[in-house]
Amino acid sequence: MANNTQNTDFTLSKDSYAAFDATSLKQLIKDRLNDNSTFTGQNFEGSNISSLIDIVAYSYHVLLYYLNQTSTESMFSEAQLYENVNRIVKSLGYNPVGTQSCVLSFESSASTTLATKTYTIPRYTYIDVGGIFYSFKEDVSFSKTNVSGDEQLTDFSESNLLYQGRYVEYPLATSGGEDFETITLTPGNDIIIDSNTIDVYIKDVITNKFVRWEQTSSLFLESSTSKSFEVRYNENRRYEIKFGDGRTGAKLNAGDQIAIYYLESQGQAGKVSAGTLNNSISILYSSIQFLNILDDVKLSNFNFISQQDLNLLTFNNNNAASDFYAGETVDEIKQRAPITFNSQNRLVTKQDYETFVERSFANVIKDVKVVNNNEYINGHLEYLVETLNLNSSTTDDARSTFNNTKFSSSCNFNDIFVYAVPRVEKTASSIVRTNYLTVSQKSAIIEEIRRRSIVTSETILQDPVYVAVDVGTFDSTIEDISVTQSNDSIIQITKTADTTQSNEKIKSDVYNIIFNYISNTGLGDTLRLSEISTDILNVEGVSNIKTIRTDSNFQVEGLNLFVYNPIYPDEDILNISADLQLPYFKFAYLFDASNFLDKIIVTD
Repeated sequence: MANNTQNTDFTLSKDSYAAFDATSLKQLIKDRLNDNSTFTGQNFEGSNISSLIDIVAYSYHVLLYYLNQTSTESMFSEAQLYENVNRIVKSLGYNPVGTQSCVLSFESSASTTLATKTYTIPRYTYIDVGGIFYSFKEDVSFSKTNVSGDEQLTDFSESNLLYQGRYVEYPLATSGGEDFETITLTPGNDIIIDSNTIDVYIKDVITNKFVRWEQTSSLFLESSTSKSFEVRYNENRRYEIKFGDGRTGAKLNAGDQIAIYYLESQGQAGKVSAGTLNNSISILYSSIQFLNILDDVKLSNFNFISQQDLNLLTFNNNNAASDFYAGETVDEIKQRAPITFNSQNRLVTKQDYETFVERSFANVIKDVKVVNNNEYINGHLEYLVETLNLNSSTTDDARSTFNNTKFSSSCNFNDIFVYAVPRVEKTASSIVRTNYLTVSQKSAIIEEIRRRSIVTSETILQDPVYVAVDVGTFDSTIEDISVTQSNDSIIQITKTADTTQSNEKIKSDVYNIIFNYISNTGLGDTLRLSEISTDILNVEGVSNIKTIRTDSNFQVEGLNLFVYNPIYPDEDILNISADLQLPYFKFAYLFDASNFLDKIIVTD
């Protein structure tokens, strides 16, 4: 009896449970067997029992590894798998952002043969550009007028955008009348659905008429009669459409028919450059079900345009489309979910605004900064007046004046100023960067903000002040600083005596360091010359950096740069050799990046 007790003694030290690796497990088994004289082959590598111990130890090693990973993935701070992070944030009421299609601003013109009256282009009308589709997601009205022989078309492009993709009619479903009835869209593994363009129409079993239901951020914010639905991008990267229970959001009747339409995107392949539309014509979306829906939901004053008249409209795009957004990453979800939870889906603090814009318009916005009226007056406005000397007695900055008059209608003490940098890289010349949000993009952002912001606030979309970064130095003892001096300034890289690196390789490495640093600098960030210089000196084969004037003998040790407003270079220009903190409204870019490589010279 004593031997049995001894043989079944499984007492281990407390820290033994930390031995998850196969080697430790193998040794643990061998030690256990050595306590018993029944087996002896465990100490001899190559023996049958030694091989068996290897298999057992490795098997438990794998099992314990997966147990550890599973335990880790259950913790929000440690989880790395998308499906697990998605499940965790569901308890916070956070809905991860799904895919967002490219969007495109446009211009339109009409043939003289188009009759003078008001028309409405029905939703889902699309343009086919060589197999790439762009669609209207809402009904768009415009007027053709003729005043004293001058034919004009109302500018409906200001407040409307084209969305990349073509609308798809999901198979009609019938409601079972359940609380929180949910439909999961399963169109296919390779189908990309734009998260912002899911439309739902319910054919009431009593009235036998279709009614458009509106998407809401949360059903728990809706009344018992609100015809709303909630969309969640789930852990399997599928869209779940959920309806209410009659207390939080209206409940579907048993027998109600559910018609769903979504925009099927072509991803990044659907992005088009400026001028691609090239007088394209559009095509009416048509199906028997959709025509019935239009007939039920259209406003009485709508005169839907015919395909014949639509052919008399042409469309162009002076700007490129925005980038496709593939959905929130794990890191983005983990960063934004706690912020959104704290805000309770409302826009109160500056961080609330920034997070909301970043999430909702990830395909359009590259960077965003939000300030209040006091910060605007003591920052951007002061810059316009004090630095650029722009005031009422001379002239106002066109961009600032336009934004304030176009998008603000309230007294300014409660204004919220949103500075946004678009993803589209658009440069009119090598001197001035002009990639601003279009009027239609600004209008769309403001409309979404108004749905969640406090009643008394007014949102103004502001354009950033782009500042050019270029090589530059000057001799302050004999000359004043001028942007023209950058034309005669170069970066001289001295090679180490024993390096085998080619001059071209060193030039390329130095250029990439400078370009990447400046490209990754956001609104109000710091231009970190100290880090740039350190990284350059760490390039294999680099021993020294100088900034040199080619038109004189003037030179300085280290990296010297000009940072200036290319529109007002005489009023706003700095020569920097150390880190520079940009104000919140400034966004830096590398001047004439395509030719910057020529300003880097490598010498022995």
